[in-house]
Amino acid sequence: MKWFADQAQQAKSLWEQILVFFTGKKIAVLGPRASGKTTLITFLLNGELPEEYFATAKPEKIAGRKVRLGDLALTVQAVTDVPGDTQSHAEWERQYNAADIAFYMVDASKIHAGDDTYIKLITGEMRHIGEWLESRKQKPPKFFLVATHCDLIPDYASLASSRVTGFKDAFWKAPVLQQLIFLAGGSKHVKCAAGSLRDANGSNELVGEILHQVIA
Repeated sequence: MKWFADQAQQAKSLWEQILVFFTGKKIAVLGPRASGKTTLITFLLNGELPEEYFATAKPEKIAGRKVRLGDLALTVQAVTDVPGDTQSHAEWERQYNAADIAFYMVDASKIHAGDDTYIKLITGEMRHIGEWLESRKQKPPKFFLVATHCDLIPDYASLASSRVTGFKDAFWKAPVLQQLIFLAGGSKHVKCAAGSLRDANGSNELVGEILHQVIA
């Protein structure tokens, strides 16, 4: 968030656009276990990353708070952290149907490695999301497909910063990602972001990329 704060302090119109986009909105963050949902929520609320990973076992209420970026602020009213297992899909559907903005998070390293079991899982989940989208086609939520754990991909981790964009462009063109985008409503409806939540720098960059997608 510090990265975006620096940008916003220089041009507050950027922050105003973010506020307009998010004010009064309900956001659903969905995805399988270990995709980074809780990590992202914790980072956004506290500016910190969890020291250890614990899978969310049941829906957990998290108190809202005011997120500050310098002299800028965004108030988060309340958060419900939902498990990523298949038994929670009914709760996912409720969260999705109530949301103005929906995120679906995936593990980029498993997709890049061609993990068939994982690919089958996320494809099935995206089919469900596509069905929910169909029932809301008159007023669909804004949809973001967020790929995390890019730092676990050796080809990505060794890249110079000037070549990261090219890697991401190629990543999103992979057939499995194109299918996910199609199932979620197509490229005109889905915005994509990829990166890492391993450390503060990577998290700042990923959040910055998401926020740029918001105002793009």
